[in-house]
Amino acid sequence: MSKYVFYAPNPTSIGYLNEEESFHACRVLRLRNGDAIRILDGVGGLYDAVIDSIDAKKTSFIKLQLIEKQEKPAFQIHLYVAPTKQMERMEWMVEKCCEFGIHTIGFFVSKNSERKEMKLHRLEKIAIAALKQSKNIFLPKIQALAPLKQVIDTIKLVADDQALFAHISDPPVPTLGKQIDLNKSYYLFIGPEGDFSSEETTIMLKNNFTPFSLGKAILRTETACIATTHAIHLAHE
Repeated sequence: MSKYVFYAPNPTSIGYLNEEESFHACRVLRLRNGDAIRILDGVGGLYDAVIDSIDAKKTSFIKLQLIEKQEKPAFQIHLYVAPTKQMERMEWMVEKCCEFGIHTIGFFVSKNSERKEMKLHRLEKIAIAALKQSKNIFLPKIQALAPLKQVIDTIKLVADDQALFAHISDPPVPTLGKQIDLNKSYYLFIGPEGDFSSEETTIMLKNNFTPFSLGKAILRTETACIATTHAIHLAHE
């Protein structure tokens, strides 16, 4: 039987699961003292461990042993999106992007945005669940909602990074696969369903962002996020 996987940041030789993970281990999975588990630290480490004391609020583990350590990936995906009105669609997007593997999911407000506030706690829980399900090693950072220009200004690009944004135009710009170089850090911006305004497009172009297309179909915001994440992964296969 495969070992159940739990998330615990900065695990130590005698460590603890948080209350949510403890409840899942104790009340849902009904694990017992002495059961073998696996721990993900969210930053590239996968460990074997053994439950020492099972409790619905604070479960402890011992015999921590590193079994896999991944260094910084050859490429990183930092996705920024204007959230939709329906929060369920954003939750679905976070889950699927995390299953593929992603390093940042941030949110911004643009002129045509449908949502002006976000509660991140549930999204963080969904990201952890997707991490454990997919066996990915890196937990993405979920960033709070901020104005588009503020997000652009806070991104510190280095020479090998690429900043790109989904752009609907006639004639269309080249597709994402034709716009990227391999093994870079990608900062990808997906606008609202009303698209970026002409002023916002101009700002991104002035900041050396590269426009890209996702094909002929007009995709929903959350679909475009998933398609973009998957396209980056496929390009590196």
